[in-house]
Amino acid sequence: MTEKTLVQKMAGVMAEAGYIQKDSRNDLYGYASAEAVFGKVRAALADQGIAVCGDADLVASEIVKTEKGMKHLVVAKHTLTFTDGADSLSVSALGEGIDSGDKASMKANTAAVKYAVAKALLMSWGDDPEADPATDRDQVREGVQQESQDAFGEDVGIPDEYPIFAKLVALHKGKKGISDLRTVGVEAKRLGWEESKLLAWVSEQGVDLNNGANYSDYVKLRSAIKRR
Repeated sequence: MTEKTLVQKMAGVMAEAGYIQKDSRNDLYGYASAEAVFGKVRAALADQGIAVCGDADLVASEIVKTEKGMKHLVVAKHTLTFTDGADSLSVSALGEGIDSGDKASMKANTAAVKYAVAKALLMSWGDDPEADPATDRDQVREGVQQESQDAFGEDVGIPDEYPIFAKLVALHKGKKGISDLRTVGVEAKRLGWEESKLLAWVSEQGVDLNNGANYSDYVKLRSAIKRR
């Protein structure tokens, strides 16, 4: 009998994983916990002879001001590698955590692992992060973006010297964290950068403003440029 390939084994896990019920709830909404996600796929992966290992990278780490005081905001990227001993497949995802104590990194990493698993196996728990106005409103209320607004005003303006950057930012108008992205232009002017240097630097950070950049990317850029 021909041995199944890793892709075929992953397809078997995917068929078994499918949809997962939300098992936890906070003050605002229900959600599928990380443990529920891991528990759903752990046995299926083992049955297929697939082992999993992971590696985390810190994307951003900063102290932000909220209505409830200063908190630690962390964005982490976690890469999971699935292997059957012969072949391997890697999948990465971002996770974000905010905490007033020492748990921000753990929250971010756990979220990243959870979404990496879901991404690899196309798991669903009935949520679309881009269609979550309640959470977005809560983020604004909590003031995660307050530092940018305090420093530059609610409508952070991009310097006139950066017309190309301004057009790229305009593509993201209305997205959560857009003030963080505008702030990058303000910080670049403070550093005395030409627009060509700003655009090259954004590219060096691994962010493509033409295609798919999001809140985590905005935070990453703002945090990085403020350290210069």
